Amino acid sequence: MTENREITEKKIVEYLNENGPSFLGEVVKELKLSYSKGLELVNRLIHKGEIRHSDPPLQFEINSDSK
Repeated sequence: MTENREITEKKIVEYLNENGPSFLGEVVKELKLSYSKGLELVNRLIHKGEIRHSDPPLQFEINSDSK
C-alpha cells in the first residue's frame, strides 16, 4: 500500500510540475483519484514540504524552497 501511495504522490508532484498551480479537483480528476484520497495525499505532500498552497490559497503548487 505504501508503494502505491508513493507512486501516486510522485504523479501528483509531476502533474503540478507540468501544469503549474492547480486546484485539488483538477488533480484528482486527471489522476482518477477520489477527492478524499487526493486530499489525503496532498496534505501528506504539504507536510513533507514537497508542495504548498499557492496564491490563491485554494490551489497547490510545487514548493520551490524544497528543491
